[in-house]
Order: sequence, then structure tokens, then C-alpha cells
Amino acid sequence: MRRAAVLGKGSLAVHACEVVRALPDTVLDTVVPNSDEPMWDIRLSDYVADHWPGTRVVRSGDWRDLEPGHCDLVVSVLYDRIIGPELINATRQIVNCHPGPLPDYRGANPVNWALLNGEHRHGITIHAIDTGIDSGPILGEAHFSIWPEVDEVRDVWNRAMEHGRLLITDTLPRLDLISPRPQDHDRAVTHYRRDSHLLGDRRDWTRKLSPRP
Repeated sequence: MRRAAVLGKGSLAVHACEVVRALPDTVLDTVVPNSDEPMWDIRLSDYVADHWPGTRVVRSGDWRDLEPGHCDLVVSVLYDRIIGPELINATRQIVNCHPGPLPDYRGANPVNWALLNGEHRHGITIHAIDTGIDSGPILGEAHFSIWPEVDEVRDVWNRAMEHGRLLITDTLPRLDLISPRPQDHDRAVTHYRRDSHLLGDRRDWTRKLSPRP
């Protein structure tokens, strides 16, 4: 029996848990929710405790409390910490669901940066985790249209979550069959949380509307 863990937050991580639980010969052994879970979405820790009491919940939110080698499959979904080599190297399959197209929007706030840059296309990606930031080989991706003239961050985020559900459903059962596709590191762009102040009116869910004259 294969042991699996899901790390992350919100309804998309809950969906990943449901998909993992449906995989053949797989048990959802452990969940590591983000230490700061949002109030505007399902709280992963509470959902798991209420629906699957046999699954361990690591409430510290720290991946280091998931013993290296304990799980054969680790799925990160909107997890807010960089996973270190101790866990990466000890896990047979370790993947991440990132709410942006790669390698163009690695790192923090990919939706916000895409709108600030006036993009008309965005995406969500599942990739193998390596020791870089969202730099591992791509396993699956979905792209969709966005309209920066009218879309708010909230609109594109919700669209990414909708496509993410389908992507997780399609990709996780096929992990053993997919040939990972290396990223083009030469054109990679990585954004960091420390640069969030540069986002201006794209930093929040919605832009602040100017009062009518």
C-alpha cells in the first residue's frame, strides 16, 4: 500500500486529497496544511479532521514534521513553504501544483504579476519538485484566456482554481505514465514575496476604484 501526503491550502488541496484517496492501492496518510490558512476558503485542516479522521494532520504547517521516506507520494497544492532536499530526495514522487505558467511565472503571486504585465493568457501547472523554486520538469498544464482590462486578481485566481481541479484529476492518476518535460531555464522569471510592493493596484484581490468626478 502506497502512503501519500498532501501539503497546502483551500478547496484545491481538498480536491487533491480526494483524488489521492481514489488512487489504487493508495492511502492518504498525512496532510500538512499551511500554518496560516485563509478564512475565505475551505480550511484544509478542519475538512480532513471532519471527513477523514484516520488521516494525520500536521498542524505546524512545517514539511519537516513529515518524516522523510514515510510517504511514497507527496503532493503540494498552494503550499507556502519551500520544501528542502531532505524530503525531496527521500520521496519517490513529489509534485507541486503552481497557479501560473512555467517557466514564465515562477514564485509568488503569479496571477497578480500576469495581470500587472498585461498578459492575455495564463495557466496552472503541475511539475515535479526539485531544489529550485518552481523549476522542476512539467508533468501537466492548463492554459486559459484572461482579460487584464476587466479582470481582477480574484477573477483570474478563481479561473485558475477551476482549471486546477481538472488538471489534478487528470494528472495524478497518470504520474507513472507521464514523461516529465524539462523547463526552459533560460527564459525563466521568478518573483519573490519581498517584491510584492511593486504590484501596485494589482497587489490585492481587486483594484481600488477611483471615485467618480
